[in-house]
Amino acid sequence: MSFATKTSLPEERESVGLYVHIPFCEAKCTYCHFAIDPRRPDDARQDRYLRALMAEMEAAPASPADTLYFGGGTPSLFAAPRLARLVDLARARFSLSKDAEVTVEANPADLDAAGYRELRQAGVTRISLGVQSFDDGVLAEMGRRHSAADAMRAVESARAAGFDNVSIDLILGWPGEEAARWTRSLQGAAAIAPEHLSLYVLEVEGRTLLAHRARAGGLNLPEDDLVAELFGRTREELSALGLERYEISSFARPGFESRHNSKYWADTCFLGFGMSAHSYRGSRRWWNLETYGAYCRAVEERGPSAAVAGDRLVTPRERAQEALFTGMRRREGVDLEAFRTAHGVDVLGDYGRELERSFAAGLLERCGARLRLTERGVLVSNEVLQAFV
Repeated sequence: MSFATKTSLPEERESVGLYVHIPFCEAKCTYCHFAIDPRRPDDARQDRYLRALMAEMEAAPASPADTLYFGGGTPSLFAAPRLARLVDLARARFSLSKDAEVTVEANPADLDAAGYRELRQAGVTRISLGVQSFDDGVLAEMGRRHSAADAMRAVESARAAGFDNVSIDLILGWPGEEAARWTRSLQGAAAIAPEHLSLYVLEVEGRTLLAHRARAGGLNLPEDDLVAELFGRTREELSALGLERYEISSFARPGFESRHNSKYWADTCFLGFGMSAHSYRGSRRWWNLETYGAYCRAVEERGPSAAVAGDRLVTPRERAQEALFTGMRRREGVDLEAFRTAHGVDVLGDYGRELERSFAAGLLERCGARLRLTERGVLVSNEVLQAFV
């Protein structure tokens, strides 16, 4: 197996994506495994974090960018004027284009109509709401601090403020899942009519309260067959609403696919800022310190470069494997000839034996010049893609 060294890599041709991690949360949800700071931040705590973020961004090598994503945590707990300063800095430092996609994740109960107007005036173009469920009982079990009615009001307020690009998140497969309950979430999504929807199948793992309960035998998790049936039904109903699946867990109306997340799946570079943020450029990946105090102290006492907790060089082989993993998440899959040109890898020739079982089971298909997951393969994608390890 050969791995070519290219003289023209994607990051030399394309604008980068910028990710800014806002860690603040009022509480940690039972399924959450992200790096957060679980308290409502006062002004002093927000200002300290803002100073560290701006120092890190100002020290980064200037590169043209066309997406900016505020993730978390709960970015809607970070005051809009502070977010506006970060947007302005991104425009100045990274020539963030006027038509850039600027996304802010928000909890449905955090902002009122004025709050959404402030975000719009700050240059935010896209709102991603962590709805998760339209069943108030499920929301309580998740540890969410909003209701289904809050989600409806949040979308109304965002629309009134001028947002024409609204995304919502839903979690499928919560303990006790049943068709009637999931129908309420689909009805809620239909009533909201978002431009984008992220559908996550619950994974009980890591250091979460939900995983602890599972280890103690206290969860009534749904059968895989039911989850698969509901996923298929959801795909059909979202398609009827005009939202087509373009990635394993992502559905969008035409033209409203997440431009920022698409960078991850297309093997293009991105720069991350803030605690626990990851970056990828050229053959290097690096990541930041994972706690609020460690991150802020490092930047304050030793400078922005001290925010980095570790890094590694990615070999051509690893880069090709990662590009296969992420590329196969997309509905269109991987263009085999383009992949050979970019990475020097004949996918079917080099991995053919490992893929035989997935082809035979109807989990993979060759569609013209592309290799892609079938709709059945989407639900077991992790197992299928292990062939590339």
